[in-house]
Amino acid sequence: MAKSRFSRLKTARRLFGAAVLFCYVTPAAAATPLEVVKGTNEKVLAIYRKHRVVDAAVEREVFAVIDPITDYQALAGAAIDPLCPKLAVGQCTTFKEVFTRLLRVSSVKKMGRARAGRFEYDGEKITGESAVIRSFAFFDEEKVSLDYELARRGDTWVIVNYVVDEIDTVKNYRKQFRKHLEKRTFEQLLKLLEDKIASLQKEK
Repeated sequence: MAKSRFSRLKTARRLFGAAVLFCYVTPAAAATPLEVVKGTNEKVLAIYRKHRVVDAAVEREVFAVIDPITDYQALAGAAIDPLCPKLAVGQCTTFKEVFTRLLRVSSVKKMGRARAGRFEYDGEKITGESAVIRSFAFFDEEKVSLDYELARRGDTWVIVNYVVDEIDTVKNYRKQFRKHLEKRTFEQLLKLLEDKIASLQKEK
């Protein structure tokens, strides 16, 4: 009888221990928009501190960090889609593909958002599936306001636009593209973008 009671007590202790473990081991909470931006920027800063010379290999390291949380295609689409009704289907697709490449390359060059020397953060605002992170980026002694606009994608957040010194990236590019297409051909605008990409790729 005593043995049976001891056995039941031992079993109960095991079950209780398992229950306690179950109660305290919960899935890690998804990162907030601010944590996504701040964590990514800290990783990028660490890469640049580690390398005195920024070459193609270093840029690949940076892209490995920023690509997963940056929706270049969404940014390109937001800027270009309103212009597509006046373009052929193939032209619109090519336009977005080339502009997406430009956005990606420019992000790691000189005044690109990934090339700041440090950041300060000034708040996070989440509205449903969208969020805005207000921050300041420092390029040497120059302080630039940099707001990140993010969208929820599943259980994470991705960057879909930037507002730099109160200039909205999507709206600014759309305005420029519209003016170019009023004065030049689509082919001329595309060459302008391709030339800009080539020029940026030569920068260090």
